[in-house]
Amino acid sequence: MKDLIDGYQKFLLRADRSRYADLCGGQKPHTLVIGCSDSRIIPEEIFTAGPGELFVLRNVGNLCCTDDPSVASAIEYAVGHLGVSRAVILSHGDCGAVKAACHPEHLFERGIRSWLEKECYSGASLEEAIKSWGIRQLERLEVFPVVKEAVEKGKLETSLLYFDLGTLRLDRYDGADWIVVL
Repeated sequence: MKDLIDGYQKFLLRADRSRYADLCGGQKPHTLVIGCSDSRIIPEEIFTAGPGELFVLRNVGNLCCTDDPSVASAIEYAVGHLGVSRAVILSHGDCGAVKAACHPEHLFERGIRSWLEKECYSGASLEEAIKSWGIRQLERLEVFPVVKEAVEKGKLETSLLYFDLGTLRLDRYDGADWIVVL
């Protein structure tokens, strides 16, 4: 616990107190990011976003399981209530969830097995499988009613990004191909 308290004290020294005070009046994030729970992947850090800029939904494997109430409610809140202008699926290199889908016999924990049971590993390499996984999540997101309606009205843009953990490379899926952003 000491390391968390020490971290909080460091946060207090650099925190923009007026920014936080302004946020007490409400939030107006510009982007919904559906990312992985992986502790190495921090959307706010990757995109240099401050408090109130991103509405982040994190779960194991950045799944867009809209039949799960926690996922559906986060998407509905961000798109329908907060009116974000972008919804991004953020996939990443070395994803443990995708690796687990390749070897489901190693999933002994009931919760994780249940969470990943509908997913599949498809690709000749781990990176290909992760990118394929991301495309499936984007497809699920785009047919979710609140998202589909916002896209059709021109109020929402959807995207899929892949962050390579080892090189820090960012790729964007354009609907057919992967393009290196940087």
